[in-house]
Amino acid sequence: MDKKTVMAGLNMSLFERLIRMGNRPLRLQYQYRMHPELSIFPSDTFYEGSLLNGVSSIERSLPEFNFPWPNPNKPMFFLHTTGTSELSGSGTSYMNRNEAINIEVIISYMHQCGLEAQQIGIITPYQAQRSFILTYFERNSTVEESFFKDIEVNSVDSFQGREKDFIIVSCVRSNEDLGIGFLSDPRRLNVSITRAKYGLIIVGNSRVLSINPVWSNMLNHFQSQNLLVEGAITNLK
Repeated sequence: MDKKTVMAGLNMSLFERLIRMGNRPLRLQYQYRMHPELSIFPSDTFYEGSLLNGVSSIERSLPEFNFPWPNPNKPMFFLHTTGTSELSGSGTSYMNRNEAINIEVIISYMHQCGLEAQQIGIITPYQAQRSFILTYFERNSTVEESFFKDIEVNSVDSFQGREKDFIIVSCVRSNEDLGIGFLSDPRRLNVSITRAKYGLIIVGNSRVLSINPVWSNMLNHFQSQNLLVEGAITNLK
């Protein structure tokens, strides 16, 4: 974000402005969206462990959805990828081809397991990645084209206040020398990982992301439960 933007105050959210004006915020106490396992890390990290679940794991389970989760009782995992992120042709945004390829495989699995396209959302912080994912799906998908056309691929901000049954997050950044950009904002991370009702998959380079303390904590959370997957995504079969 350039200096002029910051000086104009455009780096501050409406919520932050309201607090600075003296309005007292009320903290969320109950969440009625996520499978309880999905709410553990957000609660501990962003709500001081005070977030309570208004839904049960049974209410957030789809018995007919036989997806190969590493742990069937915890519908989430982090897929470690090592593909390089690159600047888009315009030179203003980033993309990661390897992540897009892996996401296509994941969605093909979901389709085989009976999910509808409208149940799936893909969140990525970069417009170039959004465009590449859509193009890659159109040209290389092993599933009928109409299915991928109905999957929403959008930015973190576009998913604010919304939800999908299953969310896939494409982190993109994979270069240790360039940092992690937008991903360093804990508010965006919070939004990204709290949009899913039934299952969450994060695709990214864990070694690069772990340079950030919040991401490092989340990766440790996944790893401690054997939910950090390395190698080919087909190993989940």
